[in-house]
Amino acid sequence: MRTSFAIGVDVGGTRIAAGLVERKGRVVKDVRTLTPGNGPFAIVDAIIEAVEQVSPGVHASEIAGIGIGLPAQIDFLKQSVEFCTNLPLAGVDVRSLVLSRVRHEVTLDNDGNLAANGEFRFGTAKGARDFLMLTIGTGVGGGLFLNGEPYRGSRGMGGEIGHMVVQMDGPPCPCGGHGHLESYLSRPAIAARGQEAARAFKGHAILDEAGGNAEDITAEAVVRAALKGDDVARQILLDAGEVLGRALVGIVNLLNPRLVIVGGGIGEACDFMVERAAEVVNSEALAGRRDVAFRQAALGNDAGILGAAALAFDEHDSREGLHR
Repeated sequence: MRTSFAIGVDVGGTRIAAGLVERKGRVVKDVRTLTPGNGPFAIVDAIIEAVEQVSPGVHASEIAGIGIGLPAQIDFLKQSVEFCTNLPLAGVDVRSLVLSRVRHEVTLDNDGNLAANGEFRFGTAKGARDFLMLTIGTGVGGGLFLNGEPYRGSRGMGGEIGHMVVQMDGPPCPCGGHGHLESYLSRPAIAARGQEAARAFKGHAILDEAGGNAEDITAEAVVRAALKGDDVARQILLDAGEVLGRALVGIVNLLNPRLVIVGGGIGEACDFMVERAAEVVNSEALAGRRDVAFRQAALGNDAGILGAAALAFDEHDSREGLHR
């Protein structure tokens, strides 16, 4: 039976969002809440509570299933959480814990993969065959589509662009490595650059945006100061764009995608950072690859919800022998 609805859940390092979604991509009802900071079981409870809040009044038979995006490395075949940088979910059987308390099938995937899936099905990448999506926020995630299909690698953990090494022996990354892209572009990394500037009595607008206290400077404060014209804040984000562009040169040379999409709270707020990355790629990528298009994500905060719901629809239809 071809069901009418699916539930998509997007779990981030900062917030959890869930939505009841129709097949054509309309979010019928959604909820958003802060991600609990008191352990993995509190996070699972918050996921289940969000599912319950968006599904009352809808019969279980009308719901294809639940797709859940986690900011983690997911073994897609085993549906296991292998590693999770920003949340304490590594080794936690999230799928079984949710399944034990809901009446629907549950499928896990990496949140970057699902944001890309959302843009592919309903947003900027609709109709694209080969594209890369980055989500820049609390961490740096990514999703990769090749020949019109998501590329997950041998175990489902491909597409981790945020953990590409961009500088040998560079700053520490939350995953335990050094010099990863996430070490330069994530919220904590940008906030640290802003705090460093304030302590050196630079970027006065950054400090103003944080209420005069350097310790309270966030990435959002740096972005706001940059958008108001502060040169120091703007340079911090241009430097981040330079690093992003140099990382993308390697990907563009290797895979020759037609499109690069940038989303996430930081990525969507900083046009000029993305423009700087595009300039680097257009300058340094090999000949024949410089026509890659750069676009910002169209779905905003709904990308992960929609991509997760689309995954749930696909898994249901596959079980039922239906075709998309």
